[in-house]
Amino acid sequence: MKYRVILPALLLALGAARPASAQCCGYGMSYDNVVVWPQPDLRVPVPSVTEAKKAKPVLAKAKPAVKENARKLSMHFPPAQRAQVEQYYVESMATYLKLEKKMGWAPRDMAGGLAAFLVGNYMVLKERNVSDEEYAAVASQLRAQQGMQKMGDNADQEKLRDVFEQSAMVGVFMAVAYMAHEQKPQPSAVYDNLRNAARENLQLVLKTDPARLNIDKNGMRFQ
Repeated sequence: MKYRVILPALLLALGAARPASAQCCGYGMSYDNVVVWPQPDLRVPVPSVTEAKKAKPVLAKAKPAVKENARKLSMHFPPAQRAQVEQYYVESMATYLKLEKKMGWAPRDMAGGLAAFLVGNYMVLKERNVSDEEYAAVASQLRAQQGMQKMGDNADQEKLRDVFEQSAMVGVFMAVAYMAHEQKPQPSAVYDNLRNAARENLQLVLKTDPARLNIDKNGMRFQ
């Protein structure tokens, strides 16, 4: 996943931010949205090309609410930085939609947004880039799982939209932060704060220690 490097102010904001544990995990989604997440079953292998084509994508069909979801995510940052961070999240969603098109996925495919969340936080935690091939494998792995398919039966389409948008925003946001750090390493205290947030984000949705998580061309596995 490759993104443009944003202003150093982003990492300064990350360094100053503190998780609001009652509402979110690190720089992640609201807890209510995390509850909607289909917990990935990492025992399920990445489907074959034939199997992947059979998995009907679950789409976020409600009217987009990018600005509102960006505002919600920005509330987990210090007040003086919220307007700037909100704009970063809006830009992150625009970047995600371009990536989604590049990958050839159906517009607003839930699996792509959730995979972005996992991959972006993984990049920060493990301090390594993730290729498009690896990212696609994670998305395919999620798309074919029963938990993902059941999401399409959820009557609350606005909730699904919020999960999709916030997942994609946070994933790209974290990936961009990692890429910025890779180009210009930040003080250890700043990056440690970011890494801790990534660890908490992943633990919240995976329900286990993300230190064992590995992502490669075969998708996600616990080592």
